[in-house]
Amino acid sequence: MLVIATSRLSTFFHGSDTQFGIFYPQHHLLAVFPNVLDANRAKKRLLASGEREEDCIAVAGEEVVHFAEEYLWKEGIWGVLMTKLSRAIGTEAVYADKDLEMARQGAAFLAVHCPTEDAKIAAWKCLEPAHPVVARYYSFAGIEHLAGEA
Repeated sequence: MLVIATSRLSTFFHGSDTQFGIFYPQHHLLAVFPNVLDANRAKKRLLASGEREEDCIAVAGEEVVHFAEEYLWKEGIWGVLMTKLSRAIGTEAVYADKDLEMARQGAAFLAVHCPTEDAKIAAWKCLEPAHPVVARYYSFAGIEHLAGEA
């Protein structure tokens, strides 16, 4: 039996929702940086602005790849089928695929829990000057593209 250790990302997101079999971190701002040094700098900016340590995490791409594998293992065949459907209709799977490819190429990720619109605005005001390659906010209503995507 294969046992996969719980990653820091699994602990951080503690059971976030899925949509169409794809991990969907509702009420989180996700920013992608070229490397882990830039992601950590951005996290320090957040902490200096008053963000709580437990509400943000910066991770290297290899942790994101591990998390994706762990997530796939937990979702099983139903998750795989829903992901294929999501790709076919052009929803969240497209972004997940791009994120995973960037992670494999060494990009780093910063996630911030933003339970309110004000929290999202404050976090983005702090992160925007750091020029993330991509930034998105996952809300109940859909994905808000903040940087790097049209």
